[in-house]
Amino acid sequence: MDSYMALSKKDLSLNITLNELYNTHSLLQQHLEALARNEKNHLRILLDDLGPAPPQVSRKENRAIELALFSRWEMPIQDLTTTLMAENNLTQNDILYMESKSIFVQLIRSIPQLTERRPINLPVIAERAATAKDATLVRKGIKVKEMLRELEELRLVDRRDGYKLLTEEVGAELTHLGNMREKVISETKSLESVYKTICDHNNYLRSQLEQYKAYLQNVRMTSGGGGGKNKPIGGVGVVSVDGKEKKVNKQAQALGPFKFSHAQFEKDGIIVETNVPENRQSNIFFLITSPSPGTYLIGLHYKGREKAILEMDLKIDDLLEKQKENVQLLDLEYVQLNVPKILALLNKTFVRKR
Repeated sequence: MDSYMALSKKDLSLNITLNELYNTHSLLQQHLEALARNEKNHLRILLDDLGPAPPQVSRKENRAIELALFSRWEMPIQDLTTTLMAENNLTQNDILYMESKSIFVQLIRSIPQLTERRPINLPVIAERAATAKDATLVRKGIKVKEMLRELEELRLVDRRDGYKLLTEEVGAELTHLGNMREKVISETKSLESVYKTICDHNNYLRSQLEQYKAYLQNVRMTSGGGGGKNKPIGGVGVVSVDGKEKKVNKQAQALGPFKFSHAQFEKDGIIVETNVPENRQSNIFFLITSPSPGTYLIGLHYKGREKAILEMDLKIDDLLEKQKENVQLLDLEYVQLNVPKILALLNKTFVRKR
């Protein structure tokens, strides 16, 4: 989800090595048809402009760089007056014309409903902004009305042809920049599709988890005993004795709690490492309960306290998996337990009693 959260952030930067950058470029080109089928897709346009991906460089030349991330289709309209005044070849009238066009583009993008009307009516847009509730729009609306009047006095635009030249240039600018409302709607639909996909996958994983739990519980219920005729067979919560199915009394299945001192666990080598101060170790003890076959609850207690300092729910499958992967330690925050020895203790204490 972090990737999608980043879509709403600004001033983004990316720290990346040259080879990572070139490899990403190569992968995008390789899968371009799947990622951007439309000829007008921004990704396809960018990759066409970039050309083929550069080859990988040597380790010595593979330096990390920081790239500022932005979209060239979302470049903000700059203060044209400041920019153009630096150009000696432009007159004040040219600057007035360009700034008027810029303000009209800003107003239309700020009020997306205006783009639905064709052809674009510049006086109506200026009046709409000047009478808006937003103070910024009001200032810009009043300013551009005055600028439009000045342009007409300078005969750079003509009211009789509906300010044709300026209208056409504003329309072309909007086409280039893209309509903000359409872009937001498009991104919203895209994110809704991503969100739906994530939810569907999450539901699938939950379904798989529930099936796994049911299967695992069934295995635990049917794996007790030694394989003789009294070995339980059947579904979850049901055992079969001498061919007759009986419901299992869940309360009868629970075993424990069994109490073990900190000193006893240390002596047996079950505690590999402890963070409990020596002067308090005599007050520490463990209670181990088995609510159901293959499930254990280990509680670390302190004498005089009703509630456990720490409790951990363990599954025999998880412990066996740790042992298979050669994970020797089980972290209980205050103590580190030896996995093979805790397995042996659970087997000795519970399995033989069932």
